Amino acid sequence: RSHLFQLFVFIMASAIDLLPANLQNTLNQIVDRVNKANGGINVILLSTAEGVPLGRVYADRTAQLNEDVLASIESTWAPASKQFSLLDMGKEAKVVTAIYDHGTILHVYKAPVVVTILVAQNANLGAVRSTAIPLLKEALEPLCTTLLDSLAPQEADPSYPAQGYYQ
Repeated sequence: RSHLFQLFVFIMASAIDLLPANLQNTLNQIVDRVNKANGGINVILLSTAEGVPLGRVYADRTAQLNEDVLASIESTWAPASKQFSLLDMGKEAKVVTAIYDHGTILHVYKAPVVVTILVAQNANLGAVRSTAIPLLKEALEPLCTTLLDSLAPQEADPSYPAQGYYQ
């Protein structure tokens, strides 16, 4: 049964990784760079604002993190990031930091992508906030643009008459 669960986790991790290889490599380089400054990044989760997982970047590729917890963060906490502006913190609130006994979670809202960074208890949050977040925003810009373009309403082709149920 343990082997079956490990296979399931492997399949889920493979299915979640929707990122292009070059972006995955860039994100791995960012994690390595920040962790050299004691950033303490364990994993970066990328999802849409609706909670659809896009990919994960692990600092330790062999680490066994709880799949249920990671999936819960992606599906529950990512959609909540759209509510940042409603917290009376102004429209510029794009990063929320939650500190727990066993580590820290940083949510970065870069529409339409939510970046969730899980860091260790003794992490250098200054390195994460000053280095990782700006580099992540820059690296994710093409992905965000592509997703926004794909979500934009398409212009109807005037050469075809409107047909179908939703005319």
